[in-house]
Amino acid sequence: MDVTATREKLRVLGDREWPEEWGFEQAGDDFLGWSHRYRLDTPLDTSEVESFERQHAVALPADYRQFLIELGNGGAGPGYGIWPLGEGENGPLPDEMLANLSQPFAHTEPWNENGLPDEEYYSYSVIAGALEIATDGDALYYFLVLNGPAAGQVWYDRRTDGKGLGPVRDAGGAIMTFGPWYEAWLGLALDRFASE
Repeated sequence: MDVTATREKLRVLGDREWPEEWGFEQAGDDFLGWSHRYRLDTPLDTSEVESFERQHAVALPADYRQFLIELGNGGAGPGYGIWPLGEGENGPLPDEMLANLSQPFAHTEPWNENGLPDEEYYSYSVIAGALEIATDGDALYYFLVLNGPAAGQVWYDRRTDGKGLGPVRDAGGAIMTFGPWYEAWLGLALDRFASE
């Protein structure tokens, strides 16, 4: 990930007048951009990332680790933005989810066993070994796989729509890791901004 280029792209996207309150008339089709204004939170120190890794017995993927340390601990990103490390839309991630981070992620192919009882289908054990990092809203989540054969990949959780889990793919069908996923989102945001 080219940190300098990423910062510049975010600056271009963020340096504009933003309405105080969102409405289609004010923010147009960039509501998700309006929600974070293309700004990043303060980066973490290497020691803070290492502490999280030790506490949860995981090694974060290199591109995500670089993002946290050199760019920001959350902020601008796909969906409503990237969450701070270990946090979700309502503050700290649930202990049950964090306790499962060191487990191997069980999936290498899309998964959707929506015939299971709800308590099994929506169980944190289904996503063991993956860290929730962002949302599109409406309980649709992005996860970063930390362990197992799919380690480093970004997966999308659409269980709330009955569509299960699956890896995020680029336009050519390749499964994406954090850096390319983030850069692809940034490219789309710049294209949309240029056409306004």
